[in-house]
Amino acid sequence: MSLRRWQLLTTLFDMPFAATLADVLSSEGIDVRVVSEAHLLGQAAPCRVFVAAEQLRQARWTLSQRQFTDEELAEFAGAAVDGGATAPLRHR
Repeated sequence: MSLRRWQLLTTLFDMPFAATLADVLSSEGIDVRVVSEAHLLGQAAPCRVFVAAEQLRQARWTLSQRQFTDEELAEFAGAAVDGGATAPLRHR
């Protein structure tokens, strides 16, 4: 039995935004996990979004092709991306 490897896609600043992104990825058939360090329900804390390692390229492509609404972009604006970039969802 092989264990699935997970790759960090991005880090967002709280659970609602991470859950929104997870829903987008899941709707495209991408396996996704959200990990939060919040200790209380509703607490704003960084949330890491992981995807199955073999789907990382697909996840990045999916996000690059997705047209986000102004509201979604405003919500994501405070997010930090793995690798030190300041704008979310701009992986290349």
